[in-house]
Amino acid sequence: MSMTVYRLLMIEFERDRPIWIQVAETFTERIERGQYLPRHLIPSEVQMVQEFGIARGTARKVVAYLREQGVVYTVPQIGSFVSPARTPADEKD
Repeated sequence: MSMTVYRLLMIEFERDRPIWIQVAETFTERIERGQYLPRHLIPSEVQMVQEFGIARGTARKVVAYLREQGVVYTVPQIGSFVSPARTPADEKD
């Protein structure tokens, strides 16, 4: 019999801020640090559930928020990817 063990990243969530915002900020920080590179997959909703101990609906909300902020883009049936890096010329538009 095999057993799957998941490592849960323990985060002390702030009670006065929604968990989905805090997880989204964690991903934004990871992207800014280069842990996730432009055009590369971010963890799936299932992987977020396993890593952060959040509900799948919360993970879905994290991805939707990151997409709305332009941090990631989603390819249906494949996953969500880090958006290409913006250049200073893009900032002027």
